Amino acid sequence: MLKYLFISILCIAPLAHADIYKYVDEHGNVTFSNIPMRNAQRILAEPGALIPAPRSRGNSSPKERSPQTATPGNFPRVDAATQKSRDSNRQLILNEELASEQKNLAEARRLLAEAESSRSAEEKASPQKYVEKMGRIRNNMTLHEKNITALQSEISRLR
Repeated sequence: MLKYLFISILCIAPLAHADIYKYVDEHGNVTFSNIPMRNAQRILAEPGALIPAPRSRGNSSPKERSPQTATPGNFPRVDAATQKSRDSNRQLILNEELASEQKNLAEARRLLAEAESSRSAEEKASPQKYVEKMGRIRNNMTLHEKNITALQSEISRLR
């Protein structure tokens, strides 16, 4: 009985497929989900799309690295037009994310300038609260700066 259950699961698994939806809320936060949401944008998702494993970028010499193996002849291939479509879709998503992060960084900088210029009476009475507030804003800025750097790096690898 267990054997038949296992075989049926193996047969059904390749049929599983989920579209991906991108939702941007009123604050500019982007959410990707496999569940459709109101005002969400469907992103092209093709069944059988494979994501390659990341390559090691270690500082080892070429002799220490394992030799690359040739791609097997029966390995699934994608035609050039489909790959070009996937690449342009990826670039579009990355550019949208970069614009969103730049907008969020500008907002965080505005909040920091505003917080530095005006301290509430409560913050003047309790400097620790002011320090914590400024720390949260600076951490948020640092996060957006790191995200922008990572996205720019990823985009530069596409070209």
